[in-house]
Amino acid sequence: MKAEAIVIHRPERQHPARRLLFTTATLMAWMAWISLWLPLATLLAWALGVRLGYVEMVVREHGHGGQDLARLLLLAALCAVVMLAWSSYNYLRFAHVDRRRRSRAVDRRAMAGVLGVQQETARWMQRAPRMVLEFPDGGDVFHREDDDALNERAVAC
Repeated sequence: MKAEAIVIHRPERQHPARRLLFTTATLMAWMAWISLWLPLATLLAWALGVRLGYVEMVVREHGHGGQDLARLLLLAALCAVVMLAWSSYNYLRFAHVDRRRRSRAVDRRAMAGVLGVQQETARWMQRAPRMVLEFPDGGDVFHREDDDALNERAVAC
């Protein structure tokens, strides 16, 4: 069976009712999987003191609820400012840096020699914006244009 014929590569071929059924089944499976991890997450939260913090801040100290809430909001705002400052610093430092500009193009003769292809094929491969290379067991190299990922045109080099 060709990979292009498999439904997972062409979901539009699947009936909408079946797609809805599979989506629902997948969602339910993920919910079941997550629910299996909830006891471990609860144990971890308890071990980290979340329960103790809740008891101390909420249950025992009813008179300071507003102050505690204000402190928590202030800490959250402080964390947000620190993260915003850090992301702004990274943006200013790395936003306009393109590290790929320093790379050199591969020599066409070297590429043709390594892949075992003709010079014309190497020239085409160097100009192509994107392609798919396949290396079967026989040692041959096959390529195809990747304008349409489902294009069945495989050309022997």
